[in-house]
Amino acid sequence: MSENLVPPRLAVIWMDWYAYHIARLQGLLSVPQFADSVVGIELVGGVGFYPGLNFREQARKQLPIHTLLPDCSWHEAGQLRLARLLWARLNLLKPAAVMVPGYATLPALAAALWARVHGKTSILMTESTAYDHERVGWKELIKAKLLRLLFDVAVTGGTAHRRYLERLGFPKDKVARYYDVVDNSTLAQETLDLRRFGAGLFGLPLRPYFLYVGRMAPEKNVEGLLKAWIAYRAEGGDWPLVLVGDGSALPELRIMAAKSQYGSEVHFAGMKTSHDLPAYYAFAGCFVLPSTREPWGLVVNEAMASSLPVLVSSRCGSAEDLVEEGKNGFTFDPHSQELKARLRQIASFSEKELRAMGIRSSEIIAAYSPQNFGFEVESILQLAGA
Repeated sequence: MSENLVPPRLAVIWMDWYAYHIARLQGLLSVPQFADSVVGIELVGGVGFYPGLNFREQARKQLPIHTLLPDCSWHEAGQLRLARLLWARLNLLKPAAVMVPGYATLPALAAALWARVHGKTSILMTESTAYDHERVGWKELIKAKLLRLLFDVAVTGGTAHRRYLERLGFPKDKVARYYDVVDNSTLAQETLDLRRFGAGLFGLPLRPYFLYVGRMAPEKNVEGLLKAWIAYRAEGGDWPLVLVGDGSALPELRIMAAKSQYGSEVHFAGMKTSHDLPAYYAFAGCFVLPSTREPWGLVVNEAMASSLPVLVSSRCGSAEDLVEEGKNGFTFDPHSQELKARLRQIASFSEKELRAMGIRSSEIIAAYSPQNFGFEVESILQLAGA
């Protein structure tokens, strides 16, 4: 990619660009004030933070994205090396503002420091909540000072995230919304089109099923979902369970399912690309995210854009903003037995009631669009005078 002759107004940085990041960049580019004045910086072109799992979106549609190390993974590259390369690339591009992915890595800190040294605007992108990790008092004090020192403004997901920034002393009026978005319109259209063909064509259950999409990792609590589902089936429930994803917990989950008399009704779909996922959303009866720790949960956005009812753990950062109890779904405590009752409750609704809940999901998620993310960033930049 040739370098920009005119310094861009905004450079946005992520480690390895998922489909979510592509949607966000397109949202920024849709804002008239950002036309031809936004560049993306991708740190690595290989595997990102999770070893063995590559979520990188290959379809870039000629978007202005600079990849620093196209053939390296995050762990191979080394943070110090990436920080130096990122500093050099920012020196070359000279953006007026930099969107920084968090504050927990050397490249992120380098980007924020570069903005400070060069008198540019630094924008923090964060999904942290007060409860997604154990918080230690003295560390929180240091973090609070660091954030105020390095960042002018911030853009974040929702209510819980803004509340945490305020607790850290970050000015309330300098925090923008709608960081956590997906390509709603494309998902809505694709799932609508797929429903005309029927689930059988895709090897999916021919009746409504509970769906999980994500990594198979301990904090995702898929084991808790599987246990709750087995208990639900033992009490007479008949919805199957479809699990999409891969990860360290997968072998144990397969063993647990196989030991159950309902094991044949658990469908392990494996890891799927963003292009494969719409079929799984299209024919589900309800989406479930059971995590014990989840900064946001963009799969909830995807499910809602696909007009599905949702069951979302109260430990997910999105729960407070995206779930209207009884209207588009329910929240639940992942450390309790509540999920089994919620599975039974959702499955008891009529097809008409489930459709109404799905419609409400699509209405709620409409505000969480890439375009609105772009407008929020433009608004916060104006506030910062950039």
